Amino acid sequence: MRLKYTAITRICAVTVIATVIGTTFAPQTTLAAPVPASKAVYHQFQTYRTEAAKSTESLVKARKYLMNHIDKVGPWQATLMTLQLENMQNVKLADMDQKMYTEHFQQALSHAHEKIEYEQNLTYSNLLKEIKDPAVRKLLQEASDLGFKLETSEGIYYPIINYEIYKKFKPFVQADIASYIDIMAAESNQMTTSDAGIVIPWSELIQRTLDKEAFLNKFPNSNRTTMVKHLLFVEYVFYGSDNTPAYDWYTDDETRTLVPDVKQAYEKALSKREPDTKSLILDTLEQLLQVLNQNKNELTPEIRKIIEPVQQHYAVE
Repeated sequence: MRLKYTAITRICAVTVIATVIGTTFAPQTTLAAPVPASKAVYHQFQTYRTEAAKSTESLVKARKYLMNHIDKVGPWQATLMTLQLENMQNVKLADMDQKMYTEHFQQALSHAHEKIEYEQNLTYSNLLKEIKDPAVRKLLQEASDLGFKLETSEGIYYPIINYEIYKKFKPFVQADIASYIDIMAAESNQMTTSDAGIVIPWSELIQRTLDKEAFLNKFPNSNRTTMVKHLLFVEYVFYGSDNTPAYDWYTDDETRTLVPDVKQAYEKALSKREPDTKSLILDTLEQLLQVLNQNKNELTPEIRKIIEPVQQHYAVE
């Protein structure tokens, strides 16, 4: 499997999808019975959802319908329909990825991307200006209608869910899912890794991880707790990735020292910590810095021993 943001997300989706598709969840507050208008919206969406298993067009209709009518239902229904839409998109994502993972499609996008210059956004409008092949254009339009955006890593083009669009639902859903949408939008707007390298600043990596940890602390029983736990990226914070290690090699005896930018990001995160903030990650960073300051920033068995408990605590079962 290609190691990239979409692959990680798809692993999460496959892991949790069996437990969330078609399920309900306990409302966090006691809400009044829905009025007839909200019932009509809810039932129409469920009709589209049922048909979506057989028809891409029905999923397109379900997404557009929810965007235009979510303000007509209560928080519980809005939350349930939002999660159902995400589930449907995750199911369709695997099919769309397979359709795009052909030599013909990949070459068409690569040639178009070269013409529009790599520094420009990989948008449908930019690509469609260059692509004339009817089959490729049709697939791109379908991906757009389904609410996907395109990403590229290691020379491969692939779809991911565009969670920025979900922000329209935030005022209407329950607090945990509004927070979840922000977390997922940050990832879909700018992936954390690409080509086995961390492509966001270390300070942002740490902040994203702290935001996810805060979600887990605040909403331990959320329907999306498992998904967020999969995306916590604790290993990246403490060790980096294959192509962006947190510790550099600097001698022939393979002694490793913490990269200065990483240490500065650790210190910045601790300086911004609010009093009484519950965070195992920040607690661990504080312990690390105390030891690192005493051992010339070297990665030692003692450092690994400090990190191990937080790895175990947030390990996905």
